[in-house]
Amino acid sequence: MTRLTRIVLIAALILGLMGLNGCAALLHHFEPQFLETERNGPATPETVGLKYERIKVPSGPRQLDGYLVRAPFSAKKPMAILIFHGVKETVSDWVIAQRFLHDKGVSSMVFDYSGHGDSSKPGTFQNLNEDAVAAYSFFVSHFPHATQFCILGHSMGNGPMLAAIAKYNPAPARVVVANPFTSLRDEGAQRGTWRIVLWLIPDVWNNVENIAHVRSPVTVVHSDTDAVIPIAMGKRVFAAAPAPKKMITLHGFQHNALLKEPSKGWWSPVLRYLRD
Repeated sequence: MTRLTRIVLIAALILGLMGLNGCAALLHHFEPQFLETERNGPATPETVGLKYERIKVPSGPRQLDGYLVRAPFSAKKPMAILIFHGVKETVSDWVIAQRFLHDKGVSSMVFDYSGHGDSSKPGTFQNLNEDAVAAYSFFVSHFPHATQFCILGHSMGNGPMLAAIAKYNPAPARVVVANPFTSLRDEGAQRGTWRIVLWLIPDVWNNVENIAHVRSPVTVVHSDTDAVIPIAMGKRVFAAAPAPKKMITLHGFQHNALLKEPSKGWWSPVLRYLRD
């Protein structure tokens, strides 16, 4: 046993003896690793030729920055999608996808969580869970003519989206879980975080457990060439979801294809599902 290993084991034992307070302190220490972010970029929906609203969503004492785009309500079933983006992303990264959705007759809203982009600090797991509820309430109130309120989580965004799923009122018409990890611990292990440390951290975002509380039709979307989160995780999340449910397996798409290079290949099966 190396000296470093002994130090980690001793530290873990001490924290274990400290109980929940020690676990909470360890979680707080590792939060920046899981919630990496940066300032929002210069792109807005106007950059891609869209009218939009720069929104400020109240979430407790914090303000969440976001973009809201309204599509013409010409469809039989006007639809709006609330997007829960992934780690290291900000709302500026989603303007091309918002353009794509607008051209398909779909309104959208994307927001930055606390501590992300230009939203208020701090970014903590608890604050992000609260942000999910606040953003959904704001979303519903600002699309009074939409007949279908849908939500879409991408990558890390599935964590807060599913953690708060029972608190959305009214319940979303459809839930899209795109490129999900199974749990915070599993995701941490993929990044190389020590397993013993991960087991001392409360598993605040367990998508396998939380998806069981979905009471709306749900689809899990994952590409078989996702090099960031393997499709095996998506399949485990899907297996835990209640019916009615659908698994959409995509072929040849990278992890961020839905926002970096939005295309019919990625979005068409998702939009067909939402409109069904």
